[in-house]
Amino acid sequence: MSRFILKNDNFFSDAKKLRASFEEKFADPKAASSNRFVWDYWHVPGQYTQLRTPAYHYFPQATYKKLEQQLLHWGRRTLGCDGITPPWLSCYIDGCEQEIHSDVPHGPWAFVFSLTKWRQRKFKGGETFLLKPSVLDYWSNFVESEDRERDGFLDFVAPEFNRLTVFDPRFPHGVRRVSGVQDPMQGRLVIHGWFTEPKPFLEGALTAKQAAPILDEAVEKFAAELLRFGNWHGTLSLRLQVSAAGKLTGLSSLANTLLPLQADQGAVAKIQRSLKTAFHSIHFPRAKGKTEITLPLLFR
Repeated sequence: MSRFILKNDNFFSDAKKLRASFEEKFADPKAASSNRFVWDYWHVPGQYTQLRTPAYHYFPQATYKKLEQQLLHWGRRTLGCDGITPPWLSCYIDGCEQEIHSDVPHGPWAFVFSLTKWRQRKFKGGETFLLKPSVLDYWSNFVESEDRERDGFLDFVAPEFNRLTVFDPRFPHGVRRVSGVQDPMQGRLVIHGWFTEPKPFLEGALTAKQAAPILDEAVEKFAAELLRFGNWHGTLSLRLQVSAAGKLTGLSSLANTLLPLQADQGAVAKIQRSLKTAFHSIHFPRAKGKTEITLPLLFR
C-alpha cells in the first residue's frame, strides 16, 4: 500500500452501537417511518450510484457525536487538520458504485469509516480503489517484463467493519460495483467525508505566540530547499518534540502526500534531507515543560 493511503482498524469503540442503530431501522421491512424515508438515491449516469443521507441526523446523537470527536482528534494528531466536512452515510446495494474520479478541492485528505459486515458479506465488489502512483507516472516506471493486469494498476482497500481508511483525494479513485444483494442490511455501509482546515497544534508548555516565529523561519527554509528540486503539490504533516530547554528532540513525518511537479520523482527522496537542513538547528524559548507540535505544511 502506498504512502497516500492510511488505514486504522478497530477505530471506534462504539462502532457496534452505530451498526445496531442502522439495523434497528431496517429490522421490519414493512415498517414505515421517517427514518426509512431519509435516503436519497443518488444516481449520476456513468459516475455515481448509491443510497445516501447526512450522517449527523441518522444516528443517536450521543454516539454519533463521540464518533465525530474521535475523527477530529485523530485528524488533529495525525494530519494536523482541525475539521471535517459534514459526513455522509452511504449504503451500496446491487448496482451501486462510484466510477473513477478525484475530489479536489474538498480537503487534503478523504476518509471512509466502515460499518459494513465485510466478513459476513454476501455481495461482490465494494472495495475502495485508487490508481497506483506508478500509473500516474507510467512511463517513468515502465518495465516491459512486469505484469500489466488490474492489480498492477490499482490499490484496493476492503471496507472492513470499524476500519477508518484515509487517502489522498487527488488520486483518481472509486468504489467497485456492488452486486448480489438488494437488502440494505446486507449492503456496503460507510460514513465518509474529508478532513479540512490544516493548522499547527501545540500540546505542552510552549504557547503558539512563542513557537510561531521559530516555526515560520524553519518552514521558509524547508520550502526554499524543496524548490531547488522543482514545484511541489500536496501536504506534509510533521511531529516536533521540544524539550523544556527549547531543544528539538524529535522530528518525524506523520503523513506525506508531497509530489514534485515538473521535476524528477527522485526528488521525493530528498524530502528528509531538506527537513534536516531546515529544522536541525532551530531552538525554541525555554518553558516549564516539554511541548509536542503537530505541523501541517501545504504546497500548492
